[in-house]
Amino acid sequence: MSYVIEGCLSVLKPGCLLLFRDYGLYDMTMLRFPPEQRLGFREYMRSDGTLSYFFSLEIVRDLFLHAGFIELELEYCCVRLVNRRSGKKMQRIWVHGKFQKPTLE
Repeated sequence: MSYVIEGCLSVLKPGCLLLFRDYGLYDMTMLRFPPEQRLGFREYMRSDGTLSYFFSLEIVRDLFLHAGFIELELEYCCVRLVNRRSGKKMQRIWVHGKFQKPTLE
C-alpha cells in the first residue's frame, strides 16, 4: 500500500489533493465474512480470490504521512442504509480522507 501512495505523491503537482475512501473497520461487509475467509485481523479473502482490507484511521494516517502527504481531513463516514422492501438495516463504515501534496517553498 505504501508503494502505491508514494507513487500517487510522485505524480501530483505541489498543492494538489488526493481523496481517499475505502472500507473502515467493522463495516457490515467485514462482519459478514465467515471465519474461514479471514487471513488476518483486517484482511479477508473473497470467494473470487481477491482480497478485502478494512482500514482504521491510524493505519491510513500512518500510510499517507509516511509518504509525505499533509493530512487535511480524516474521519469515519458511517451510513445506515435501509432496504425498504425487506426492511433490512445495513451499517456501512468507510474511512474518508483528504490529503495534500506539500507546496514548494
